[in-house]
Amino acid sequence: MTILHHVSLLTASADQTTAFYTGVLGLRLIKNTVNQENVHMRHLFYGDNLGTPGSVVTFFEVPHLGHRYNDGSYLDHIGLRIPTGTAAFWQQRLVAHQCPATLENNMVTLTDPNDVTIQLIETDQTLTAEAVVDNEIPGANQITGLFSADVVAADVNATQTFFSVMLDETVDATVPLVAGQLNIVPAENDGVHRFGRGSMDHLAVSVDADSDLLTLATRAKQHGYTVEEMADRGWFKSLYVLEPNGSRIEFATMSPGFSLDEPLETMGQQLGLPPRFEPQRQEILNYFKTKGVDFHD
Repeated sequence: MTILHHVSLLTASADQTTAFYTGVLGLRLIKNTVNQENVHMRHLFYGDNLGTPGSVVTFFEVPHLGHRYNDGSYLDHIGLRIPTGTAAFWQQRLVAHQCPATLENNMVTLTDPNDVTIQLIETDQTLTAEAVVDNEIPGANQITGLFSADVVAADVNATQTFFSVMLDETVDATVPLVAGQLNIVPAENDGVHRFGRGSMDHLAVSVDADSDLLTLATRAKQHGYTVEEMADRGWFKSLYVLEPNGSRIEFATMSPGFSLDEPLETMGQQLGLPPRFEPQRQEILNYFKTKGVDFHD
């Protein structure tokens, strides 16, 4: 039961990104935290009210980050699911918030403040009552989760083989997932992607159990793929592997979940830290205070 667990991108402005993803798209800020590889970098998680895996879009904040250059192989685009019959609502809402949006074939296309292309795609799913975010958007119209992302590849065949091997699936131009897909797209040139605002650092697909990560790590090594890291993120455990064209693919568990360290009712309202980072809380708060960042602790 593999889903698109989350996608993680780069932004120069946490405030601007939060205003858009919560105030316009209606997602909830479910985790207001820091990069576990560099605790002096903010990391913001947005999703449905529960922070359900499969609903989550995250951003690392890199102040003064420059423009990205989408050359060569890279990860791109975000497809988000919306309920059937709501595309017109979303186009009107986006335009009302000064966000140009086009509607075609029940799909709304827009760009976020980081110049990320987002597609809102109608599916027959709606949120459960518990997953509905408390905001002005009717629950029956709210975004229900991730649908797709693009893996742009100079060597399409190598990327197809990677996903076939790692997911034990038959893969061609798309990687089939539950309630969505990954699109393997041929690169337009043989250049090198330069990371900048809106670059996707990685995408994550789900695994059912911790033991699956060990199995996948062994499988990756047997096939000569670069295993970057196995990590316990607290809210989930992860394995990071580079696919043959250099894009970072994460495999992530579905649990314990984002309410591990703070109550569901107040998630995102203060600095969220998994248990092993809790001893660094005051140090992190003190650092960000010098940067004018208030986590509301």
